Amino acid sequence: MKTVVEFFKDYTDPVRNTTFKAGQWYDGEKDSALDKLIADGVCREISSEEIRAKHENKPLILRSIPTAAEVEQNRKEMRTMLKAELDEAMKGQRRPGMPLEEETFAKTGGYDSFSQFLVDVQKEKQGVSPRLRKWNEFVQNKISGMSETVSADGGFLVPTEFRAQLLMGALEGSLLAKRARNIPVGSNSVKIPAVNETTHASGSTFGGVVLYRPDEGVAKTASYPQFHHVTLTMHKLVGLCYVTDELLEDSAITLGPLLGNMFSQAIQFQVDEDFVNGTGANQPLGVMAAPCLVSVAKETGQAATTIQLKNITKMWSRLKPRSKANAIWICNPDCFQQLAELSVTVGTGGSAVGFLNPNTSGATGAPPMSLMGRPVYETEHCQTLGTTGDIILGDWSQYLFATKGGVKADTSIHLKFDYDETAFRFVFRFDGQPWETSALTPAHGSNTLSSFVALATRS
Repeated sequence: MKTVVEFFKDYTDPVRNTTFKAGQWYDGEKDSALDKLIADGVCREISSEEIRAKHENKPLILRSIPTAAEVEQNRKEMRTMLKAELDEAMKGQRRPGMPLEEETFAKTGGYDSFSQFLVDVQKEKQGVSPRLRKWNEFVQNKISGMSETVSADGGFLVPTEFRAQLLMGALEGSLLAKRARNIPVGSNSVKIPAVNETTHASGSTFGGVVLYRPDEGVAKTASYPQFHHVTLTMHKLVGLCYVTDELLEDSAITLGPLLGNMFSQAIQFQVDEDFVNGTGANQPLGVMAAPCLVSVAKETGQAATTIQLKNITKMWSRLKPRSKANAIWICNPDCFQQLAELSVTVGTGGSAVGFLNPNTSGATGAPPMSLMGRPVYETEHCQTLGTTGDIILGDWSQYLFATKGGVKADTSIHLKFDYDETAFRFVFRFDGQPWETSALTPAHGSNTLSSFVALATRS
């Protein structure tokens, strides 16, 4: 039996996935579910006299409440229509290895840019975005594992292609992440096998392999390598941004690049910060807190906040030989003057030659300067001049960087509805730490070696 009800408050039907607004009237089949809503005070039944009175005074605004069967039928029709549209769009364009139609649509949602998607999110507040509804329907019914969307709360999952673009910008712009050993993972944690090697003294390698030269007829002595594993556990890095409706409406061309650029740079900044200074507590373990770090002491009588030539050469001598081809120097900008004034005296006349070599080749993308033949990069992630970690020499290929998926981006039009703002959330899950768990004692000599070397405090 048909009936008409008025809702007292906003209500989302979990079965029909339909939101009903407070104060509006709706007509539909009267069933046990609707009777319960009336009994719970969510809505009330409208009498025929009220309907006639409202119709006489102004146009009657009604919206049918679909049954569960009608909802399922609408979904089937939507899927059929979507497949037909995709098949038509892809006609004559299929190539070997090209993703299926559904995968293609999942990447873009039918949008040409992130800006277009943001504009439609704003339009959906007035319920006038069919394209966004089509995308949301596709996410809920066609793509396995993408149930993070919360359409009942005004949430919409950003198409994967634009999330990938955001992550690409973040990692390509990072100084350290692109040099680390990247490990994509599908679970919450991953164990990376490693050789438990702390010394080469007494002829031992790989944590316990020892070679012998036995005499004839003498029993051989067994030795074994020692292994352990490095565990990387995903940690969340979250960014939340509120954008006014005015900005969404008036800056449709520039808003996408603006948000993408800001969050890309924010992610790259924090990733590099964690790689250097992370404590390992709910965040990556940075090299400054890692047990494998070698710290080179200052020279006797060395003045505070200075860098001497011997500091640099000693740091180079403590770097593992196999890492010298990949290592880079990173330093705080405060160190530049000290590095620029380093010099070595050569020749009979005692001419001073600068130790810091500037790039004079003009090659695009080349490092601006070098020490010991390896690039030098200034970064604010290093500590200020005179403090441990103001200059670091490291082989970042020996740093493990685990990521789970890309940047997960979601939007909500209801979180700040009373402020006329749309919320955008970006979540990036990752972890990192050095592959080495300790410094290495060489076969000959007492000075330990590592893939990461820092200069100790001078104060």
